[in-house]
Amino acid sequence: MRDDRRYQLRDWVMIGLFGALWGVVETTLGSYLNVVFPAFTNTFFKGLILGSIGVGVALTGRYFVRKRGSLVLIAVITALLKLLSPAGARIGPVVAILLQGALMEVALLLSREPGAWVYALGGALAVAWNLPHRFLMMAVLYGRSVPEVYQMMVRDGSEMLGFDPSFALGIIAVLLVVRLIAGGLAGWSAWRLGAAVARRLGRRTPVAAR
Repeated sequence: MRDDRRYQLRDWVMIGLFGALWGVVETTLGSYLNVVFPAFTNTFFKGLILGSIGVGVALTGRYFVRKRGSLVLIAVITALLKLLSPAGARIGPVVAILLQGALMEVALLLSREPGAWVYALGGALAVAWNLPHRFLMMAVLYGRSVPEVYQMMVRDGSEMLGFDPSFALGIIAVLLVVRLIAGGLAGWSAWRLGAAVARRLGRRTPVAAR
């Protein structure tokens, strides 16, 4: 009797395909955003756009590879492509990709039968990770303290949203909620897209691995 938890050749092909697609988003769209929106690079908008599209691609892949760890493997392939990209090996984006993959995987493993809302949860957690990730990377790579990074994010958010800097907690909350909504929509869309493609191919919804 075949063990449905074991990876088959088709699973590896799909993991490679969607890992490569996410890698293309990171390497090509990221560079394009740097050129078109130079003022937004390394800020809220770039992370929101890349994060939402990336997790949408990864979760669509997860729809077709219902195996534990498949999202982590997709993220690993994406991270390797990011390391080999012409932009150079930057540890921050690589760590973010790997942790996003892990967060999506955890969200899906919490449910016995993943559905649209579970995918939305996974997407929301992954995109929202960009907020604490900035604190982590600024501390590890640049030696910035948490208060310093917090003040910088409040200042940038104040300029972007038009809020008074004294409304600091509100600014951080808005930035977090927008990420959660964008990630949730990306995850929900991934489920819907996967289901639509499966119907077009005449396949039933795959059975989740236990």
